[in-house]
Amino acid sequence: MVGEEPHVAWSLDGYSKQDEFLRTQRAIGREEIIKIREVIAPDADDPWMIYCYDVPLDVWTAVEEILQCGPPDPGLDYQISASAGD
Repeated sequence: MVGEEPHVAWSLDGYSKQDEFLRTQRAIGREEIIKIREVIAPDADDPWMIYCYDVPLDVWTAVEEILQCGPPDPGLDYQISASAGD
């Protein structure tokens, strides 16, 4: 059972493979993160995906279907991350 949702803001972050700087960021809503958890399994002690999670290319099709974010940029590595919300 998933505990109470924390006050966080999730995002899909794209980092440059060359210099590791953040190049793109797309907000992820609560309903989207619930669906993402079915594609990228969070750690047992992190049901709301507070930690950072790599987004492997082999699940990109499912992630794109949920987030409507388009194809991945081949020059970026992607992560799902969370930060303090309002």
